[in-house]
This record gives sequence, C-alpha cells and structure tokens, in this order.
Amino acid sequence: MRGLTERVFDQLTPAARVQVAIWTSTPFFLVVLVGHGWALADDAMRGALRPGVLLALQALVAVCTLSNLVIGVRLWRRRASPEQVAWPTLLTCLSIGGVYSVIAVLAGTFTAPTSLVLLGVLAIGLLLFPLRPMLIAYGLCTAVLLGHDLGVQVGVWPYAPALTERVFQGHEPVWWFSVWRNFVLAAACPVLLPLIMLLFARLDRMHGRLNQLSRTDGLTGLANRRRFMEVLASELARCRRTGAPLCVALLDIDHFKQVNDRHGHLAGDAVLRDLAAILMASVRAPSDLPARIGGEEFALVLPDIRQDEAMAVCERLRERVASHAFRDDGDGRDGAGPLALSISIGLAEAAEADTDRILVRADQALYRAKDSGRDRVCVAPRAQERP
Repeated sequence: MRGLTERVFDQLTPAARVQVAIWTSTPFFLVVLVGHGWALADDAMRGALRPGVLLALQALVAVCTLSNLVIGVRLWRRRASPEQVAWPTLLTCLSIGGVYSVIAVLAGTFTAPTSLVLLGVLAIGLLLFPLRPMLIAYGLCTAVLLGHDLGVQVGVWPYAPALTERVFQGHEPVWWFSVWRNFVLAAACPVLLPLIMLLFARLDRMHGRLNQLSRTDGLTGLANRRRFMEVLASELARCRRTGAPLCVALLDIDHFKQVNDRHGHLAGDAVLRDLAAILMASVRAPSDLPARIGGEEFALVLPDIRQDEAMAVCERLRERVASHAFRDDGDGRDGAGPLALSISIGLAEAAEADTDRILVRADQALYRAKDSGRDRVCVAPRAQERP
C-alpha cells in the first residue's frame, strides 16, 4: 500500500492531481444529469419533485461539469510539469465540493447518503491538494450546509427543497428515490474507499517518516543523540537483568575545526558522512548502534561484548579511519585532493546501570586519548578500579 501511494500520488504533479479529481468526479456528475433528466421527464416521478429547484440543480451540475472538463483539457499538456496550478486547483475543489453540498441539501442531508459521500470527497481532497484550496472548499461546503439548516429551522425553506411529500408512501420512500439513494452510496464506494485507504496509508507513512527523522541524524543517516540515549538505557536495563556485557565508545575527529577552516563546511560535511559510512561498516549489524551525538562527536553502543573485544573493534576502527582518504567536497580554499584524518576514542565497559555514569567514564577516557597525543583508544578503568 505504501509503495502504491508513492507511485500513484506522491509522484503526481499538481496538474495531474487536478485531473485525477476531475476524471473521478465527472462520471458521477454525468449520471446525476441523466438520472435527474429522466426523473423530470417521467410524470410519476415529476409529481414528487419540485421541477424548478431540480432544473436549477441541473444547470449547476452542467456548468461545473463543463468547467471541470475545460480545466482538464487545458491542463493535459501540463500534466508532467512540476509547476503549481493554483487557480485550476481552487476552481476544481470549489466545483466538486459545491455540487456535492447542493445535492446533499436538496435531497435532505439525513435521508440521503450524499453528506457521507461529501465527507469522503473532502478527505480525498486532502490527499490530492494543498491545504489552502481545501480549506476554502471546506468553508464553502460548511456554509451551504449550515445555511440550509438555519433556513430549515426558521422556516424559510423545506428540509429537502427538491422533493415534495409525495416522495414518501406512508413511512417508506417511493422505489425510485430508494434506488437513487442507494445508487449514490454504491457508486461512491468503489472510488472513495480505495482512495480513503490510500489516504490513511499515506498518513501512516508520513508518521513513520517523522518518527524516523526524530531519531536519525539528517546529515549522516546515523542514529541521533535521542536514539542513542534510548538504546543505551534499554541495553543497560538488559545488562542489569541478564548480566550480559556491554561497552560504550565515544569518539571524536581530531582537529576537525581545521577541516572546516581550511577546506570549508562542505568538506567538513563530506568527512562526517564518510566517517558515518566507516562506522556502519565496522560494527555488527543490527546489534551495535553507531550514532552521531554532536558536531564531530560520535558514539557506539556495543552490546554482548567484553572490554578486550570492544578494544579490538575500536582499534580496527581507528586504523581504518587513519588509512582512509577522505574526499574534499569543499570550495578548494586550501587546495584539493583527499584528506588524512584521525580519531580519538574513549571506551568504557558498563559495570553499572546508570547512563550518566558510563557516559562520564567514556568521556573521561576520550579526553585522556586526546591529551596523550590523539589518534588512539583509551579505556576507562572499570567502576570498581581506581584510575
């Protein structure tokens, strides 16, 4: 469902979205024109209708249908263009929403399913169009429905202005009104239900994207600080329950400020992305978690691994970074060509279930690595040992 939404709706241009709305609503409008014309021509049906009101509705439906068809034809050549089509979008929203609202009012909003169909139409509009034209169309539909209801309450017009009392035989409507009422709902369901399902699928996918963005670093694609802290807390809880080993590493790019100063921030961003790729390739997926927790500061959560094994992982990572030729994607202020960089790593084994304490120990080990010359791994003493 998500893939279908991406292929069908997310890749549609503004002009193509207008055309989808037009070509899905026009068949219903044409059926309404034919059905109402048949009712007006039949003496038995005509007696239960108010011809003048129905003829006015026919004129409105015809004008809106013709307007939509003209818009659809004019936009056909622009269906692949990414340019916005503000006025055609607004006119289409107003015509479709207005026609459905008037049909609902004239047939009675509670005795005919058009009001329910109208809600589906508005929901589909949110799938296809920007918020502004939909708010305007929603305002129009609301004004029509509320204005009609107010007029009914004060006795200005009847509840169903297009119908007379002869549409009911006793407590039941005449057969042709029942057929029309059922047809409106039956004709709308095959179109509205799949589109509403696509709307919910799109909302679900957007929620997934937002959730991913809230936990992912936008530049490197690694977990961000929030995700890192969540996973660290979870792994520490598991470590406390099961006694499984756990190590945390904090690492920092040596002299990273010089990269930005000499080569530009674009080069600095390229370095961060390269380092993220090295981290991903150097850990066990999916158990280990590499994360970017600051500007040039990264971290690793290494579950189910003891200190000596984690030390070997960090040493391999340090060597891989030292031998890697980082690309220079900067503005060339200080020459071109690959950059040679190194990292310092502070490693701590979890001997307690407190995230702050293990991070403090790893951070102290990182500072010790920097103070002792950089490009090295320093291990924090175990909690029960004296530094």
